Amino acid sequence: MPVGEGQSDGGSAVTLDDLARLAGVSRASASRALNQRAGVRPEIRERVTHLAASLGYRPNRAARNLATGRSSVIGLVIPSADLRVDPYGAAMIHAVARAATEADQGLMLILDGEGPGRAVRHILRDGLIDGVIVSAVAAGEGWVEELLNAELPTVLIGSHPTRTDVDVVDVENELASVRLTEHLFDQGCRRLATVTGPLERVDAQLRLAGFRAAHDRRRVRLDERLVIEGDFGRVSGVKAGERIATMRGRQRPDGVVAANDEMALGVIKALTHAGLAVPDDVAVVGFDGTASDADVVEITVTSVRQPFGEIATAAVDELVARIDGSPPKGRIVIDPELIVAQSSDRPGHPP
Repeated sequence: MPVGEGQSDGGSAVTLDDLARLAGVSRASASRALNQRAGVRPEIRERVTHLAASLGYRPNRAARNLATGRSSVIGLVIPSADLRVDPYGAAMIHAVARAATEADQGLMLILDGEGPGRAVRHILRDGLIDGVIVSAVAAGEGWVEELLNAELPTVLIGSHPTRTDVDVVDVENELASVRLTEHLFDQGCRRLATVTGPLERVDAQLRLAGFRAAHDRRRVRLDERLVIEGDFGRVSGVKAGERIATMRGRQRPDGVVAANDEMALGVIKALTHAGLAVPDDVAVVGFDGTASDADVVEITVTSVRQPFGEIATAAVDELVARIDGSPPKGRIVIDPELIVAQSSDRPGHPP
């Protein structure tokens, strides 16, 4: 066998690819089994580890990289601004880092700081990474499009606003938003507002579409004045909550669908500061599941919880498969879970 990423006690090389092929599993599964990571069935773990022991397999990253011409490093592109205003970015970085480790890959974090175009040129010229995962939040930036246009395996987390030629891992934004909105109707709410994300973003558009679709399904007239555009930041949620709090009588909504948890927290903070009770006066729901540890409000927030670990694992596995030459899957959609909490639980308000 050629020199690879492992070696046997007899001196001949045994690669991880060889081990995966002999075990009848993917390369990522073989790596997880060897590293005692989660997500591997017991019988697969036993088969891989038994083969590794019988073949005398020992990982040799330097030899593997020399033989394959790879770096065994993948990149993650995420906007630095996203880390400042929304816990989503930090949660995604943590999840992708864990998934990369489980797939036996190093991770390079690529932020949109000063001069990112120069950094991208170095990455592409010097072969520093084998492939890249791009947060759709960064889509549209010139330097990101340069990455997407390069002959480099790429997976997008979230949907690109215009391109359909890139592999995508995304959550089911629209139907999840339908569930959130119908949940408020089921809690007795009759007049709903929504605080959207920036509407140039695909996820914000889809969540608004779900809000509208739920009104159509329940045959409830939507007041367009209650569609308030935010920016996914908490301050925009506070401003929307202040605006809602000034409404009087039947004009004021009794439920608010915020397009992410940060804005939901801002809405709740503004409403309670104005003397309104959440959820009795106004029920509030969010999206992402990142508000569980927030100390901004005194109640837990109903939200659609994004399965960050599942998203990251799917993205890393798809990227590694593309690096290994497998054909693209195109689009992987993951269904998030609705978690009902105090901010919308209204047992005294019959549907």
